[in-house]
Amino acid sequence: MASFDLRRCDFSKCAGQCLSNCLFVDYDEKQAKSDMAKLIKGEPADILSKCVTCYACNEFCPRGANPWELINAMQQKTGLYLYPEEAKKTAKGWTTKEDRIIEGDPDKPAISLGGFMDVLPWKDMFRGKLFEGLTLIMGGSYCCRMGATHMGQRDPPFHYLPTLIKNLAVTGKEEIILYHDACYSLLTAEAVAQGLEVPFKPIHYLEYIRDWLKKHKDEITPLNLKVAYQRPCTSRYNPHGPMEETIYDWIEDIFELLGCELVERKYQKEKSMCCSSGIFPTQKERALEYVDINLKDAKDAGAEAYIFFCPVCAAVMRYMSKKKFEMEPYHIIMLVQKALGEELPVGGAAIGVPSH
Repeated sequence: MASFDLRRCDFSKCAGQCLSNCLFVDYDEKQAKSDMAKLIKGEPADILSKCVTCYACNEFCPRGANPWELINAMQQKTGLYLYPEEAKKTAKGWTTKEDRIIEGDPDKPAISLGGFMDVLPWKDMFRGKLFEGLTLIMGGSYCCRMGATHMGQRDPPFHYLPTLIKNLAVTGKEEIILYHDACYSLLTAEAVAQGLEVPFKPIHYLEYIRDWLKKHKDEITPLNLKVAYQRPCTSRYNPHGPMEETIYDWIEDIFELLGCELVERKYQKEKSMCCSSGIFPTQKERALEYVDINLKDAKDAGAEAYIFFCPVCAAVMRYMSKKKFEMEPYHIIMLVQKALGEELPVGGAAIGVPSH
């Protein structure tokens, strides 16, 4: 299991970047090290309630100590990261959705939607040329439980991973495309960390889209749009070895293939801002302040459209993107459908559609 590595957390060899670089707290080196020292001793610290659960501190740590894992574990232990019970019921509902498998071509991969089928208008989104022949898998048994970490609960996704692998393996598919970025992260990097065998090939849905577009270039009408995107927080768990492609490679290739110009802005890649969904139920004004800063950065960089890869990010940010900053919000699947000349789905709480 990915965990905090005390052996790597050496304050004499860092400047407290894990928290001093955080975009959501104003910590200097002294405060950063003070809070981390308290957590290491098992004591509560201010960061437990101020954290937005974006996982970025793992990337900021120059020593590879995984400080987020300690923060999240202490959030679970102390209960200082508040999350309303009603909001927990909604998120946990994704883990209890009825399982469904809609069989496609036996020679083609499956795509797992996890527990998102009620969040997404899946009948409209996962159709057309891009998904033709794929088997659709959805339901609570295929939900990775990573949403629990945004509720201050560390253990659920990591303990459930062996069961998730088993449930997906029962489908008999040699390749399974993962719509949820967290599912991909768990089935790749985390499975290796736990020493778990995955009897199928996990494929990130953005990698699948990129590869599909490469094979169907002649069917694409260039969109000629300047775009910015919202990075999914869980992509920080993705494998990122020197010989591996990353989410950045897939994203940049997709935009180029669609005839979109990716604008250069402050809050992207390692410095991406979270959508703030983790604090939205309890600190709405603070969350909206961060959404405003994030979207303004994209608009100032010249973006005409704002692209989402996660339905939760879209649910939180799409309205302000369109109404306040006049950037058309698109889920990446919709952007592809647009370039293929297909009819776009209208409505749905989390796909960034409303053009009216």
